Amino acid sequence: MKTWVIINDLQFPFHDERVLSLVVGFIRDLKPYGVILNGDITDAYQLSEFSKDPLEKSDIVAEQRLARDLMGKLAPVTKERWWLGGNHEDRLRRYIWNHAPKFGGLEELTFPSLFHLGDHGFKWKEYGGSLDLGKLMVTHGSLVTKHSAMSAKAHMEKYGTSILHGHVHRLGVYYKRDVRGVHAAYENGCLCLLTPEYDQHPNWQQGFSVVHVDDGGFFNVQLIPILNRKCFFYGGTMVG
Repeated sequence: MKTWVIINDLQFPFHDERVLSLVVGFIRDLKPYGVILNGDITDAYQLSEFSKDPLEKSDIVAEQRLARDLMGKLAPVTKERWWLGGNHEDRLRRYIWNHAPKFGGLEELTFPSLFHLGDHGFKWKEYGGSLDLGKLMVTHGSLVTKHSAMSAKAHMEKYGTSILHGHVHRLGVYYKRDVRGVHAAYENGCLCLLTPEYDQHPNWQQGFSVVHVDDGGFFNVQLIPILNRKCFFYGGTMVG
């Protein structure tokens, strides 16, 4: 049996420092087999094509520092480490292709090189890539619907398998039974602040997941909601 922890949508530097510290402390105590940073860990704010707050001081260097600090804390307590790119990490590729295409082929300007993933033993997959934890597919995700669990349903219908994704900043689970058995799709919440500059009172929920996978590929996903930015429950124990 292998235990994995999956987190996503921190969006450095718009992460919730209080919540992230709580979750990182939990991971360091749990010492899982593996950890997956499931996309949008950084925001790539200054590389966005959207309108930006002219007073926001964040830059790619600050995001790099925060990401390397996170990886440095997780590396010593995990055996396997993955970073699955999200649409925000993909902003770097799009920026280079749009504004400096002659540099588009340089390995040194790819996301894993600029953010030094290899220094901390993190393996990388581009946005759209996935990782199989037994019979469970993990990917950042690309579809957004209005209500909790409906994006999970849409991803299951797209990929045709049990799936865990981020991207929508919500917690939710959708189940379906067919002739092959029971399948499930999970929305993995977020660890960013709930006060984005582009939306008021968004329907988001902070959370993450712990996934247990046996040697036969069967899995159990425990979605863990963060309660009022203060605590959460795991295994009958309050953490925080």
